[in-house]
Amino acid sequence: MLRTLTIFTALIAGLAVTPAWAQKELPEGPGKQATVRVCTPCHGAEMFTATRLGKAEWDAKIANMTTERGTAISDADFATVLKYLSTYLAPETKQEGK
Repeated sequence: MLRTLTIFTALIAGLAVTPAWAQKELPEGPGKQATVRVCTPCHGAEMFTATRLGKAEWDAKIANMTTERGTAISDADFATVLKYLSTYLAPETKQEGK
C-alpha cells in the first residue's frame, strides 16, 4: 500500500511540474495557458513546438486528438488552442530574396 501511494504521489508531482517546463518551450501569446493545459497532460510541448502547420492542419490535428485519442476539450478551448497554434506555430513565411 505504501509503495502504491508513493508511486501515485510521484506521478501527481510529475504532472504538476509538466506545465512549468512546457511553458518555457512555447511562444508567449494569448491562448498559451489553455494550450499548455489541454495539450501537455498527454505529451510534452516538444512534440508540437517544432511543427509548423496552417490553420486547417492544426484543426485536423486537434480534432484527431479529440475523436481518435479521447482528449476532452470544450468548444471554447478548441477554438483558443487552434488560434494559438495557428498563430504562433504556423509555417514560417520565406523572406523574399532568401
